[in-house]
Amino acid sequence: MRGAGICSVATALLITGGAQAAGLTARGNEPSWNVQVTDQAIIFNTIDGPTVSVEPVPAAKTANEVTVYAATVDGKPFALVVADKICSDNMTGMPFPKTVAVVAGEQTYIGCGGESLSLLLGDWQVEEIGGQAVVAGSETSIAFDLDGRVHGNSSCNRFFGSFALSGEALTISNTGGTMMACDDGLMEQEQRFLTALATVRRFERTPEGRMRLVDDDGRAVVSARE
Repeated sequence: MRGAGICSVATALLITGGAQAAGLTARGNEPSWNVQVTDQAIIFNTIDGPTVSVEPVPAAKTANEVTVYAATVDGKPFALVVADKICSDNMTGMPFPKTVAVVAGEQTYIGCGGESLSLLLGDWQVEEIGGQAVVAGSETSIAFDLDGRVHGNSSCNRFFGSFALSGEALTISNTGGTMMACDDGLMEQEQRFLTALATVRRFERTPEGRMRLVDDDGRAVVSARE
């Protein structure tokens, strides 16, 4: 995106509520770029350009529900725009909690910021497995913990395991569980659920706050709500 002004970029984000940037890391593609924000500086890099360092961090200004950190670097405008709006990486599909834009001179870069893990952590009630609604009244759930553990109710039994989240993938492994018996419908659903977890390769978040666990082919194998 070229020639976009700071105000037009901020307005285009269409967010609700501003966002503080301290401690933020953000990145984007085409071309590859990243920005890191500490209490002392904003450091911006592109794959084919010089590093831009803004010290100290400019005072935040909020207008039209967008938070902007603006400065002048070597006589050219620089701005960091941070929005509390879920952003999906346009190459991997991985969700991030913030939409971020950087204006550097006449160039504008738009990408994603924050930690994907923050969108995954917590307790989720499973609604669909492989596109099929769960058995009415069944308790099927999944929870992701900060220490890399995953656990929940697999329909009949409690299950546990581990997960790994990178910038490009989510995997769930080492699952085990209790050994109770239930009626055939719940046992069949439990098997489908555990099999689905083994195929997960990433996750998505919807504007409605739901989570989708997705396989290699982009299919939602598990859909859940908070």
